Amino acid sequence: MSKDLVTLVSPPTEFEANILAIVLRDNGIDAFVFSDPGATFGVSFSSGTLGFPLQVPKDDLETARRILLENKRHSIDIDWDELELVGSDATPYEPKMMPISARVAFFFVILALISGIAVVVLQLLN
Repeated sequence: MSKDLVTLVSPPTEFEANILAIVLRDNGIDAFVFSDPGATFGVSFSSGTLGFPLQVPKDDLETARRILLENKRHSIDIDWDELELVGSDATPYEPKMMPISARVAFFFVILALISGIAVVVLQLLN
């Protein structure tokens, strides 16, 4: 039995890749997601790959494809109206202001960054 891994799909987000890996693992197939540290910033450090590769053993490739297609056919759409909070008029997604302590911390971080940039610029000018 070959333990070589092959890429099954490369979803655009790590979350999607991990969800698909969970579906495969639940069906007895070893699935691995390899994340890219630069993808957080929109820059891929891996050559030639877009997205997050979901890899499976070479011998399980066809079974994995069949499982994902079957899962897609059996998935249902969520009716979000059914998920409302019963007896509550408040929405769970009300915008909240940032706490004052977080605002002060943010201000000092920005101040430190500007000071650091000023020091670098002054050193380059001398």
